[in-house]
Amino acid sequence: MEILGEKALTQGHIDLLLKERVPLGSAVKIPIEVKMNKAQSADVAQLRGYMDELRGESPIGLLIAATFSKDALANISDTRIKLLRYCLSADVKTACTFEEIWGGLTLESLSK
Repeated sequence: MEILGEKALTQGHIDLLLKERVPLGSAVKIPIEVKMNKAQSADVAQLRGYMDELRGESPIGLLIAATFSKDALANISDTRIKLLRYCLSADVKTACTFEEIWGGLTLESLSK
């Protein structure tokens, strides 16, 4: 697998795209949308649009945010969309090393 940053589609720019490095036939692609703070229902719709544009090559999509609005949580009827809440203990307002950020990052799945 490999990760591409800022992949352009007609719907907009996917923050990250996880895909097979050497696909055989059609390539599995997982769009990842990252929100710095609270994800809204429009962000769920945005991710769904990316998945639709990838036409069957996208079995799941990931929405990563610090928190999720009630509307965003209520708007998850598509079981292919997975929500991940991040927590970052490193103070990113100061100069941090990658190791400090990586060591202070936790991800929690909110999806079943």
